[in-house]
Amino acid sequence: MSRDDRIETPAMLKLHPTASLVTLWSLPLYAGAGAQVRDFLKMLDLSSGEGLLRRCNDICDWYGEVILNRKHFIKRTAKGLIAGREGPVQIVILASGKSPLALELLVEEGSRISGVFEVDLAGMEEKARLYSRLLPPGAGMLRCLEADVAGSDLAERLAEGGFNPDAPAIFVMEGISYYLSEEDLAGIVSGLRSGGRNRLILEYLVPCPEVRWERREIPRRIFSLIREEAGAGRITCYTRGELSALFKELGGRVVSTSSMAEMEQLRLGINGRFLKAEDGWIEGLVAAL
Repeated sequence: MSRDDRIETPAMLKLHPTASLVTLWSLPLYAGAGAQVRDFLKMLDLSSGEGLLRRCNDICDWYGEVILNRKHFIKRTAKGLIAGREGPVQIVILASGKSPLALELLVEEGSRISGVFEVDLAGMEEKARLYSRLLPPGAGMLRCLEADVAGSDLAERLAEGGFNPDAPAIFVMEGISYYLSEEDLAGIVSGLRSGGRNRLILEYLVPCPEVRWERREIPRRIFSLIREEAGAGRITCYTRGELSALFKELGGRVVSTSSMAEMEQLRLGINGRFLKAEDGWIEGLVAAL
């Protein structure tokens, strides 16, 4: 076989250790996913997160269950909101990283979606190239935009990418609220307001006093490792009451909240690791904006 006859295998995309870590934790969730999602994950080099995963396992060898519950909740909630709309809806995933959520939603709910917009500070051009290998005909519905999700130009960048501010949208913020200041979160929420038409799925970390004392060291030590690896600053936590007050002040309202116990029940049909709300340290909500 000549060199020209050989099939070139595209290079895998190497992820940052913290992004690799979350993806490694999430892999069991994608075992039954569609071919496009599985093929997307095969193009990611997750080796940089293996050492960090071992260190996290030394702290809590079942921590992956938290991520599986969280991701299942986010996707299930997004699909429920999509199904509840009369017509097509826009999906905007803020700080999307290399998560396959956008691809999952487009593959499974494409007829109900008018466009999917992924926003992150960097790496979106690379992600768009991965998509182009998988879905050339439909890649136009997946738009990858590089922007600071807390920046003042977010709305402008979305509009440049084809987002219609006068049409209904579902916004997703997963794995990002802990690294934003309260002021940054308020600024983002303010920019998404639509008089109650839009919805936001937000996942957040609760303060340690809200967590059963025997488990408080787990999130403390895990997030300390991740913060050290990512070079992140202060971790921001919220109570349900604080977020409810924040959304009310900004002209929105919290529609529903879910504890980790409720997320586990939603995913597995039973509660094993999380029997009560105080057993978990991550919660999620849906807000109308």
